Parts: sequence; C-alpha cells; structure tokens
Amino acid sequence: MGYYGDPAPVPSELAHALHDTSPGFVFGASGRIDAMTGVVRCALPGCPGRGHGLVEDDGLCDQCGRDPSVPTEDPAPLPSLPRQHVPSGPSAPADVHTPGRLGTGLSDVPSAPVSDPTSNLLSDPVVPENRRRCPNGHEVGRTRDGRTAPLKGLCRECDAAYDFTRTLAKGELVAGQYEVEGLIAHGGLGGVYLAVDHHLESRVVLKGLLDPTDDAALRAVRDERHYLVAVNHPNIVDIHNYVKHRDRGDGTEHDYLVMEYVGGVPLDDPRHPGRVEGGTIPAHWAIPFALEILSAFDYLHSNGMVYCDLKPSNIIQSGNRLKLIDLGAMRHIGRIGGDIWRTPGYSAPETGRARPPDVASDLYTVGRTLAVLTLGFRPVEAGGGQPREVPMPSRPADYDESLYLLLQRACAPDPAERFDSAAAMADQLTGVLRQIRAGIDHRPYPAASVHFGLERGALASALADSERTVFASPRAEEARQVLPVPQVADPSDPAGPALTALALQPAAKTRERIEALPATRETRLARLRIAAELGDRDTESRIERARAEFGDDWRLDWYSGVAALGGEPTAAAAHFKAVRRRLPGETAPMLALAVCEELGASRPWRAAGLYRAVWRTDGNHTSAAFGLARTSDSAEERLAAMAEVPHSSSHYLDAQQAIIAEHVRVNPNLEAIVAAGGHLENLGGLDGDRAALIEAEVWRAALAAVVTGTEEPHRSIRGVALTRDALGRAYETVLRRVSAARSSPSTRRALIGEANRARPRTWL
Repeated sequence: MGYYGDPAPVPSELAHALHDTSPGFVFGASGRIDAMTGVVRCALPGCPGRGHGLVEDDGLCDQCGRDPSVPTEDPAPLPSLPRQHVPSGPSAPADVHTPGRLGTGLSDVPSAPVSDPTSNLLSDPVVPENRRRCPNGHEVGRTRDGRTAPLKGLCRECDAAYDFTRTLAKGELVAGQYEVEGLIAHGGLGGVYLAVDHHLESRVVLKGLLDPTDDAALRAVRDERHYLVAVNHPNIVDIHNYVKHRDRGDGTEHDYLVMEYVGGVPLDDPRHPGRVEGGTIPAHWAIPFALEILSAFDYLHSNGMVYCDLKPSNIIQSGNRLKLIDLGAMRHIGRIGGDIWRTPGYSAPETGRARPPDVASDLYTVGRTLAVLTLGFRPVEAGGGQPREVPMPSRPADYDESLYLLLQRACAPDPAERFDSAAAMADQLTGVLRQIRAGIDHRPYPAASVHFGLERGALASALADSERTVFASPRAEEARQVLPVPQVADPSDPAGPALTALALQPAAKTRERIEALPATRETRLARLRIAAELGDRDTESRIERARAEFGDDWRLDWYSGVAALGGEPTAAAAHFKAVRRRLPGETAPMLALAVCEELGASRPWRAAGLYRAVWRTDGNHTSAAFGLARTSDSAEERLAAMAEVPHSSSHYLDAQQAIIAEHVRVNPNLEAIVAAGGHLENLGGLDGDRAALIEAEVWRAALAAVVTGTEEPHRSIRGVALTRDALGRAYETVLRRVSAARSSPSTRRALIGEANRARPRTWL
C-alpha cells in the first residue's frame, strides 16, 4: 500500500538529484545570493528560470513573478498526527556534526511491495470525525444525540469557523498541469490527493489545506514548502512544485504542495513485510531502518535543522529504501519563536517552552521509534485527559542487551546523557547490529573501532603448570596490561600521534616517554592510563580530580575500572558498566566486564556469556577466545574457541597447546588423546623444549589409557601404534631428549628415571 499523510502517509521515491550548490552561490530556502555581486536569484520550485531568475527591486522574480524571500518568522509546522501544541520559548544551543559512518549492508531487510497508486484512493473522501478540529484545536463536527455530524459550522467553544466540505474532484485540473485522480488520505491540516502531472507524464501528490482560512495552517504549508525546497537527501521526501488553485464553489484560492509519489508501506502498518508474530519488527531488520533515518538526521543537523516529529507513520519503506515524509514540524536549530508540534509518546520530555527541539530531542525520537518497533509496546496511554508517555518496558529475556542499553541512552530523560550527534548514535547502533548479526549467523562481523585500539595480548593464555587443569587463573595485574587502550579522541592534539604509537607498548616502558610529552589534554589522560595500568596508589584520587577538569569523558571511567581491577572486581565492573552504557556497540567494555566476572569467580556463566558475545562478534579479540575456553562449561565450545584462533594470530601456538591440554587433562580417554595427537603437527615454530614437553604429556596420557584399557595396534598417533610397547618407547625417547636440556642434575635424574620406567621390558 502507498499513501501520504496521516493516518495513511503517501510514500515517495527513494532517490533524487542533489540540489544546486554551484560554486559562488549561497543557497537559501527559496533564493540564492551571488557571493561576488550580491544579486539575488530565484530558486522557487516551478520557476522557469530557477536558480537564474533575477529578483528585481520590487522583490519579485522576473521569471515567475513570485516573491522568493525567505520567511523571517519561525515556521509554524504542518502536523500529520494529533500533536501537543506547545508555545516555544528560549532555545538551547545545539552542536552541528559532520556525517559519520553508517552500518548499512549488514542485514537483508525484506523488501516492501510497491502497489498500484490508484488502489490507495479513498472511496469516501469525507474527513473522519476523529480528525475534525477547529483552527484552535477544539473537537468539531461530531455526532451528538443521534444528529448527523456537521461538516461545516462554528466551533462551540471558540466560535471559530470550520469547513470540511472543500475537496478536489476527480478530473479537476490544478494549476493547468495536475489532473486529480482522487483523495489518498487526510493529512493533519489538509487533504492529500493523487494526481497526474501532464507535463512530466508521471504521478504526483497534491497536499492541500482542509481550511485555507486558517492562518496557522497557511503558515505551515508555506514553511513546509520552505524546508522541502532547501532539503535534498535520498531518505527525505522531495518537493516538485508549489501551486495555487481556486475553489470551484466560492473562488477561494488554495495552496498546494506538489510532491513525489512512490508506492510503499509505512513502518506502523500491520502489513509491513518485516513484522513478525506479535507485531514487532526484529532488531536486525529494524536497526537498518534506524540507520537510514540517522543518515537523514545527520544531514539535517549538519545543515542547522531538526526534524522534530519522527514516528513510524512518518517513515515509508519502498522496496529496500526508506523515506521520511511530512517535514511540517521541522525548524532551525536554536531559533526562538513560532509553534512547536510534538507527538506524545515519541517526543522528548523536555521539548516545550523552556527548550525548543534540538539535536538531543531529535535523537530521542529515533530511540523511541526503534523501541516501539522492536519491543512492540504502545507509546502513550490516557492519563488525566492528556496522553502520557509509556516508559520503555523491562528488557525481555530474548532481547539483545546491547540494543536495550543503546535505547536507554537514546531515550535518557536528561538530554546531556543522550548521544551528542546522529553520527555517534549511528556508529554505536552499527556496532550493536554487528553483535546481533554475529549471534544469528554464527560468524564474526569485525570492524575497526574509533574508540578503542587493538588488543595488546591475550589474557591468561598460557597453560597451567598443573596437569589437572588447562589454564592458570587470570591475574588482575595482567588484565590491566592487555585490555584495549582508549583511542586519542582529539585528532588535533599535538601529542596525539606519539600517544597513538605508544599505546600498544607496555606501560612500564612508555611511562618516561609519555611524561616527556607536552602536557596537553590527551597527554594528561594518557598519564592517568599509565598510572592505572601500573597500579599507582594515588590513581583514583588523580582521576577524581581530573573529572573536574575533563568533564564527562568516558575514558575516566575506563581508567577507574582498570585501576580497580587490582582490588575488588565488583568495583571495577561498576566503572566498566558505565562505559558500556555510553558505548553499547563496543566490544571492549564487554570484554572488561567478562574479566571482572571471571576474577570475581561468583558468576562464571556470566563471564562465559560476555566472552562468547565478544568472540563471536570480533575474532580479533583473542582474549575473549581464551576467556571462553576458561569459563565455558561445554567442552565442545572450549575446543571450538581455541580452534578458531587463526594461524596469523601471535597466540595461535598457545591455542593449539590449549587444545592438546584440553584433550589430555580434562577427559583423557583414548579418543580424546588421539585427537590431541593430531594437533602436535601444529606446534611448528614452538620452542623445541616446550614442544617436547607437550609431546611427552600426550605420550604419557596415551600410555596410561592403554595400560588401563585395551591396546589398539591398528590405530596410531604420529605413526606410533596404540600399544604398550610402542607408546612406552615414544615416551622414553622424548623424556631423554627433555632431560638432556636440563641443567639441574636432580631434574635430569628424575626424568631419566621416568624414562626407564616407561621403557618396554626386554631381556637386553
């Protein structure tokens, strides 16, 4: 189904040309100024000389005769759903950010069908009773006491006139160019019609007013035109023209926007192809929608505008692309005056008199929209006669934790706690999608992080000295040295390149060099990192003093967590949880939390779950692979994690040794020992003495299994038959080789004694 407006918005095409930004010109909403001469040129849609028509002294274009001046008062928006009207007050400053990386291409979203436009025409063009309101917002035209609801009259509360009888008839020609085919929908302030453009021989949408005598509505149409002309983005509806048309009955002149039309489905439609049982859209499909929206928002914010009124009904999917419709609520960032329109359940709670819409409130609407789509709850409920926002429900057991954390940040009551840009939110949302896709597809989706560097080692990857367990327990001191290092955040910092180069080196070796660097912001933060990693006693007090200087920098929480690892893991976890709430798309905080859980030894299943999530998402975190091998209660999973460590990894040999140890130490039956023997060939490059010790452990385990069980002369390990004599000779040989490399006489005697006991009994 394709439609526009509310409750049935018309979809639109999903690609259009970028608007003219020729060198030497500054584009305004409806005119552009020659930067060299100051001459104003008309840029109104429909102008025969658009971009070239000269604006004369009377303020009118010499080509189209219209006034292309940009309105000076703040726009009064054109709503599509019932919104709460809040008079605006002083604005709050908002940042403008450049576009960031968006994580598209990570999910195969179901394509939305494109329908025949004429199938969407309404059989009854009468405005529904629940949409009839006077210019002042009061309910009018309602059925009372069995009497027919009037379509025209005076409001009982304010005496304002209303008239819902004005409609365009089928076949009516608008502006000598657009032939009406019928009504598609009733928008918030006017009818939405399907028409044929006889000049371009294509279908378009005409969006008009229900009541052209309503001054606020007229301003809304004018300002929607203003914004649509200025905006050009593939995910935002395009406007073709702005025309006037006289009513056939009373001769009243009406304004109409001419917009593109393409069939599609809004995200709130129950028939949307992405909806599953229960009415929700799975996260791995809904997140790409949100990323497309954030791309559009990043464009708007970078151009000083906010969308203000995002909700599922304003998002149309056509094929595999999305389009935002209804720009009537848009306004410039930081401007005071005009009306503010908001949809209860989606708009930020602070939006109103004291704080007009800004970047933070726009991102709140993205979070609420994504929450409604994936959690399937009603965003509002009636309360005291006014709609009240419904809080986000508790996280269901099968709902992704990282996505829930992201939604909590995006929808935080305090604007300062939300993401500071659409690009930043998109970056983290892309990371969340990578985690979700990895869980679904059982394959990693690695990507370079802009917040953390590469890992500096694999925690507790060495085999335990005891032959009853595979790994030695991890130590907090080692964890401090191998956890990823936060990246330099300020690329303009003079010390940045040097700090980046030193980040992968051991803290003890780099301390003096970092101390010698200029005391820039990034250098001072790096010194705190070194203090945390080396366990300096005064680290936490230094970090607390730094908070007053550096403000809300998440890296301070990270350093506090690293410092606390040497004490109580629970205290360290509290700091790492704060980082994860800020950066839910990152795997490094999950890795740090897994280490805390393992060090605490209270919830190994929780540590295993976190290690598992990190490892399946990004195979570059070999610490997670070894962590999973230490904490999982599944032998199959432990072995699989070690087997997945790539040959290119510096910890490949550690992983191969762990596989052998898992087989011969944990459940040393003959089948497991044979499997262990198959990995001896993978120890090439390992120190010869170390390789001999591993081989000796395999022969000893095999010999013990044969002695207590049954010989199998037709099977072998590296050509050695599984018999008492053959295995004894192999074990003896490797023990004598090991003993020759020992400097201690007592150690040599012990090894030779063991070799003699393993040697097969002979008469010689």
